[in-house]
Amino acid sequence: MAARKAKHAAGAAEPAGAVLPVWLGREAIVERVRAHDTVVLVGETGSGKTTQIPQFLMQAGLASPRHTIIVTQPRRVAATSLARRVAAELGCADPATISPRSPQAAGSGEPPELVGYSVRFDERSNRNTVIRFATDGMLIREVIGRVGATSETDEPHVGLLKRCSVLILDEAHERSLRTDMLLGLAKKIQRERRRRAEAGEGYTPLKVVVMSATIDAEAFARFFGAEERGVAPTAGPRVPILYVAGRQHTVRLFHTEESCQDWTDAAVRTVLQLHVAKPRGDILVFATGQEEIEAMAQSLQTYAAQLDAWARAERRAPVAQLQVRPLYAALGPAAQAAVFAPTPPDARKVVLATNIAETSITIPGIRYVVDSGLAKEKVYAPHTGIEALHVQPIAQASAAQRAGRAGREAAGECYRLYTRDAYEALRKAPVPEIHRTDLAGAALQLYAMGLDPFTFEWLDPPDTTLLREAVLHLAELDAVEMYRRTSSGLRVRLTPLGAKMAVLPMAPAYARMLLAAAERGPSVARQARDLVSVLSADRGLFLEPHDPDKREAADRAREAFLDPSGDHATCLRALYAYLTVRAAGAGAKHELRMWCQAHFVHERTIRNVLAIRKQLMRICATHGIPCDDEASRHEPAAASEADDADPDALTVVRGGGTFRAPTDTQSYTELISCLATGRLSHTALRQPDGTYRRIAGGQAFKLHPSCTLHPSRSAARGAASLLPPAIVFEELVLTSQTFARTVSRIEPAWLQEAVAGNKGSAA
Repeated sequence: MAARKAKHAAGAAEPAGAVLPVWLGREAIVERVRAHDTVVLVGETGSGKTTQIPQFLMQAGLASPRHTIIVTQPRRVAATSLARRVAAELGCADPATISPRSPQAAGSGEPPELVGYSVRFDERSNRNTVIRFATDGMLIREVIGRVGATSETDEPHVGLLKRCSVLILDEAHERSLRTDMLLGLAKKIQRERRRRAEAGEGYTPLKVVVMSATIDAEAFARFFGAEERGVAPTAGPRVPILYVAGRQHTVRLFHTEESCQDWTDAAVRTVLQLHVAKPRGDILVFATGQEEIEAMAQSLQTYAAQLDAWARAERRAPVAQLQVRPLYAALGPAAQAAVFAPTPPDARKVVLATNIAETSITIPGIRYVVDSGLAKEKVYAPHTGIEALHVQPIAQASAAQRAGRAGREAAGECYRLYTRDAYEALRKAPVPEIHRTDLAGAALQLYAMGLDPFTFEWLDPPDTTLLREAVLHLAELDAVEMYRRTSSGLRVRLTPLGAKMAVLPMAPAYARMLLAAAERGPSVARQARDLVSVLSADRGLFLEPHDPDKREAADRAREAFLDPSGDHATCLRALYAYLTVRAAGAGAKHELRMWCQAHFVHERTIRNVLAIRKQLMRICATHGIPCDDEASRHEPAAASEADDADPDALTVVRGGGTFRAPTDTQSYTELISCLATGRLSHTALRQPDGTYRRIAGGQAFKLHPSCTLHPSRSAARGAASLLPPAIVFEELVLTSQTFARTVSRIEPAWLQEAVAGNKGSAA
C-alpha cells in the first residue's frame, strides 16, 4: 500500500520538479548512492537539491516506512517549511496535521502521511513517515541510546538509527556544533552498521549524503574515507563527489559609497526607495535580530501609511500596498506561513529576516535583497565562562548566499549596506561554531553515549581549552566525575545524575535546576519546569519600548507581576497571570491579545513559551518528574479544531480540572535556590563600589537598568534601593560597559550549600 501511495505521489510531483537543474543528474545521484555508503554533493543555490533528492531516493526504492530517509537541517524554520513543501509536491498530508500518536490507517482515502518533521518541542512524524526533516539537535537526541556508561569497560551506547536507510546531512557548510557532532556520529554509526550487516545481525548499511551549496567537498570526502583512529591505515573507501549546477539568475550587486552609521535607518530608506521606484517583486531584508526586525517593521508600516498621500502630492500613480512580514526563529507557525504565502497582485511583500533565510528555504517572489552585512553570533569566552551574542560582520560566503536569494526565480538585485572595500575585508567563510561556543552540552551528550569528546572523531577538533572548560563545568554540576589518572590524563565518567541530565532537552544548567527542584517536591518542580519554558524562548517575555513614554507605561504595567526575588519569579508571575485569564474562559484570541498589550507582554513570546511548556509537561511525565498541576493538562487540540482555525492557537483542555493559579503569596525562594545550583557559574557577589563580581572567573559588571532589582526601579516603587548581596543571572550584555540581565536575588549561604549539594548528589 505504501509503495502504491509513493508511486502515485511521485507521479504528481514530477512535472513541478523536472524544471530544476538537479533533475538532469537524477540517475547519476541515485546510482552513486546505491553504489557507495557515502556521497558528497555540492549543489549550487537554486539547484533544488534539498527538496528533490529525498524524493529521488524514495522513488528509486531506497526508502519505505520501515527504512526511512532523514534530512537534517540546522534550523527549525527550514525543517518545517521544507517538510511542508516536499509534502505538497508529493501530494501528501500537511506534516503540521500529522499526529505522532495516531497514525493514519491504510485505505482511509486521505492524503498519505509520507513526509514529517522533528524539531525541538514539536514532533510531526509517525510509523507512516518515509521522509523526515529533522533539526540536528533532535537527531542527536535520537542517537543517544541507552544512557549510563559509568566505567571504562562500558561499550559506547550509540543508537544506530536502525529505521533510517539514508541520512542526508544538509547545509553542512554552516558547521554548527551539532552538525559537526552528527558528522562524527554518522561515521561511527555507518561503520558499526556495516559490521553488523556483515555479521548477519539484521542491520542494513547506512547511506550518508553530505550536501551544501558552498562545501569544502574534499575535506568531507577525506573525513568519511579515512579509517577509524587507532586502526592501521589502508586506502579507505572512496567517497565520490558530485557537483550540481544551480538555477541562479543574474543578480546585480550594489554597494554603498560610504559606511552606514545606522544600518537600520539605511535599510528602511532603501526598502521605501525600492518600493516606489522598482517594478514588481518582493523585498528581503537581512537584519541582525528580532528587536531590530520589530523596530524596522514599525517604521516601515508608519511610512507606508503615508505613501498614498505622498503619491497624490507628487502627482504620481498610487503606490502598491506594502505588506511587512517578519521572519525569525521565535515566530509561530501562522506567522511563518504568512512569509511564504503568495503576494496579492496589488501589493509588495517585504520580509525582514535574520540569517535563517540565508539557506535551505526559498521565499517565493523575492527580487530584491537588502543586506546589512551583519549577523548575531554566539561567542564563548573560556576565561570568563560566559557565552554572549555579538553583532559581527558576516563572511563572504554568507554574503553570496544572501545575494542568491534574489536570483532564485528571476533576475534580481542585491543592495549591500556596506562598501566594496568592506566586502573584500570580510573573512572568506564563517568560523565554525565549535571554535566559538560553550561545549558543555555537547560533551555531556557524548559522555552519555559512552564517547570521549577528547578522542571523538571531529571533522575539525575543537580547542582542548574549550573542552577542558566544558568538562570542569559538568563536574561542577556533578554530571561527570574524574575517577582515575592515566598516562593520558584523568578518566571521566558520567554520574547517575549526569545520565538523567543528558536525556532532558535543555542546557545542562537548566537540567540540573529541574532535577534539583524535583527533589524539593512537585510544586517547586512545576515552577522549575515553567521557568525553563520561559528561559528557553528566543526572546524576553516583556516588551521594552524605545519610546520613553511607552517605556514608563511598560514599567508601571510590569509592577503587577513584580516579585521581590527578581526577574525569574516576575516572569513566572506574568506567565501564570496569562494562564489564569485563559483558563477562566476569557480565552478569546482578541481578548488575550488585548491583555498582552495592556501588560506589555510579548504575545508571540508567551505563545512560544506555552508551546515549550506543553512538551516539557510530557517530558517530565516520561522521566518521572512529578509536578503539582497534573489535573490541568495543556494539550494541543485536534487539528480540525485548532490548526485549521488558528495555527498559532494553544488550546487549554480542562477535561481534568481547571488551571490552579499560584497565589500572590507563593514563595519562589526554593526555586531560586535550585536555579543557583544549576547556575553556579552565573552567580556573583556585590562589591563595595556597587558592582558585582562573578564567583567563577572574577568578572565585574553592573545590573542592567531593565532588571527588577536595579536601584532605579526600587526607588521608583518607593522601596529601599539597596543592592542584594548576591545574585544569579542569565546573561551578560557587552556594550560600552558590562551588564547582567535577568537577575534574581540569592543568599550568599546558598552558594556554599549549592556546591556541597552538587558534590554529594550522585551518592
